[in-house]
Parts: sequence; C-alpha cells; structure tokens
Amino acid sequence: MDNMNKLSDSQLEGVAGGMITEDEAVAAALAHVKAGQDQVEFMKRVELDYEHGRKIYEIEFYMGGFEYEFDIDAETGRVIKCKKERD
Repeated sequence: MDNMNKLSDSQLEGVAGGMITEDEAVAAALAHVKAGQDQVEFMKRVELDYEHGRKIYEIEFYMGGFEYEFDIDAETGRVIKCKKERD
C-alpha cells in the first residue's frame, strides 16, 4: 500500500460518518470465514485507514495454516476484500 495515502489517527477522526469499533470489524471478518476469535492463532494487524474515499479497517490474521487479509468498511461493517493464502 502507498504510505502517501495513509492518514494519521487524528485526521481519520475528522472524517465524516460514524464508525464501527475495531472489535466489530474483527467480528465481521471472522463471521465471513465462519470462525470464532478462539480459532485465530495470531492476530497480525488491525489498522484503521482511508482508501478510495472511505474509512476501512485492514485486518490480517493466521488461522488453520492460512493467512487471511480483510478490508472492512469502517462505517457499515461490510467486507470489501477478503484474501486467503496458504501460510
């Protein structure tokens, strides 16, 4: 990802619209793969970012020999991107 597009936390707070919490974003990602928090072996990253005109949570975790990467819409909780790769 291009770091030039990355906004600081204080800049993100000023962006219009309500947001879901980090925990809600993680729950949306886990629900997408039909898994529980107890099945995650390692939570690599949960980060709030701004891409393509919207706030998103970028989530990465390891589970069952796979690495999962998600982009979750921070306003709606909708899964925008899901990527699964063998670890």
